[in-house]
Amino acid sequence: MDERDEDRRRVAEHIEWQKQGAWVVVWGVYTRRFWAFACWPVVPECGVVIDAQEPDRLYAEMRYVEREHDFLRWRYGRAHPVR
Repeated sequence: MDERDEDRRRVAEHIEWQKQGAWVVVWGVYTRRFWAFACWPVVPECGVVIDAQEPDRLYAEMRYVEREHDFLRWRYGRAHPVR
């Protein structure tokens, strides 16, 4: 693992921290991509896995999936408007 991989790993850790345990986020050294695995009970039984080359794209896809599966209603007990 080189210095860039270490930086990307830290970015993945930060995104996971921001999502407060709702996702497991990793940097794939071999794939050169970020991977996010949804960890809440309202996703389909087969699960939800997202991958992206850049962290901003990964985060955007995570937000899309959260809206698609009504994550905010599950997490907070009501729907919050998306801004």
